[in-house]
Amino acid sequence: MTIVDDVPDGGHFVGGADPNAPPIFVGGGSNSAPLGAGCGPETAGECHPVGGNCNPGSDTHVIQADSTCFYTPDAQQPSAVAEYVIEVVNGQEYVHLRVTFDPYFVDNVYGECAAQTGWGGGEEEEASEPEPMDPMGGKPKPMDGMPKPKPGKGGHTFDDLVGSDHVELMLSDCDGGLAMHVKLDYISEASSSACGYDNGGVTVGEGKVIVGSADHVLASSSSLDRNMNGCGYCELENSPCPGGENYATDPNAPLWDFRVVYEMWIDMAAFGDAGFCGVDIDAVHASPSKADDNTVLVEPDDCPPPPCPPSYELYLTSEGEQVCVPSGDCPDGYVIDLTSEGESCVAVK
Repeated sequence: MTIVDDVPDGGHFVGGADPNAPPIFVGGGSNSAPLGAGCGPETAGECHPVGGNCNPGSDTHVIQADSTCFYTPDAQQPSAVAEYVIEVVNGQEYVHLRVTFDPYFVDNVYGECAAQTGWGGGEEEEASEPEPMDPMGGKPKPMDGMPKPKPGKGGHTFDDLVGSDHVELMLSDCDGGLAMHVKLDYISEASSSACGYDNGGVTVGEGKVIVGSADHVLASSSSLDRNMNGCGYCELENSPCPGGENYATDPNAPLWDFRVVYEMWIDMAAFGDAGFCGVDIDAVHASPSKADDNTVLVEPDDCPPPPCPPSYELYLTSEGEQVCVPSGDCPDGYVIDLTSEGESCVAVK
C-alpha cells in the first residue's frame, strides 16, 4: 500500500503524482518510466525499475515528491532533470534521487553505431559535411529522429564513459543550509561486479564527498551500471543500437537505457531536524559530450509538461493549465472546447 502525503504542483514525474506520464527524455528502453514509489536502496543493482510502486507488497509512505529541470541560458529543452521522492519503506526513511541527462548531450551509445546518435566518426560524416548541432540550445532537429553527426567528434567509446563522467550535486536542508555536496561517479572498474564495472558511488572513480558524510549514502547506481549488471548486457565495445527514431528500443536489447542516469538513496539523517528541501546542479558534464563544450552551466527552473501518452492530446485550459485529454472522443466535425477544460465538444467552425 502506498500513501502519498504531499506531491507538489509540478511533481508530475514522480512519486505517484502521475505514474503513467512518459519521461521527459526519450531513450529509456521498455522499462522507461517516471521515478516511482517503493524503489528502495535494495533495488540499486536491479535492471532499471519500471517506476510506479516497485514493491507493491511493502509498507510505503510517500512524504513528498517533486522534480526540477536544469537549463542552459535561453534554452527551451532542459539539459537535465532531477527527480526525487522522500518516502518511508518498511520503516526506513530516505530520499531517492535520480538525475537524467538529455541524450542529445550525452548517451549510452558507443562503438559501431555511435555515429547514428550524433557522435560522428561514421560513414555519414565522411559522406557529407553536416551542420553542427547545438544539443543544449533548444529542441534538437534530428535527422530521421537522430541528431546529425557533429564535425570533429570522433565517435564514442565505452572507455569515454568510464573516464571522467560524473554528476556534481548540492543537497540543501530546509533551513537553507548545504547538507551535502557530492560528486557521484558514473561507471568504474570493479572486479566484484558481474561485468567488471559498476557505479562507484561517492567514493570510487570520480566519486567524492565535498560536504557531508559518505555514510549517509545508502546506495547508488547509474543507467549503465543497471544496463550491464542488472539487465545482463555486458557490452564493453559496442552498445545496442537504437531501433529507429527517437532512440527506439533495440529489439535485441529492449531493456537497454540509452540515457545517462545517475541515482542515489540518502538517509534523512543527513539533513538533521530541518529535513531535505531540494537539489541543485551548477553544470552538466560529460567527457566527451555532443555539445561544443563538455561542461555546460545550467540553472534550475520548472520542468515542461511531459508529452501526452498515445491516444491523448495536449490542450490548454482557460486557466492556462496544460492537460492531456483523450483524443477522438468528439464525433466528426467537433473538437474539444479549450475554454471548458476539455469537458465539452463544440462544432468546428
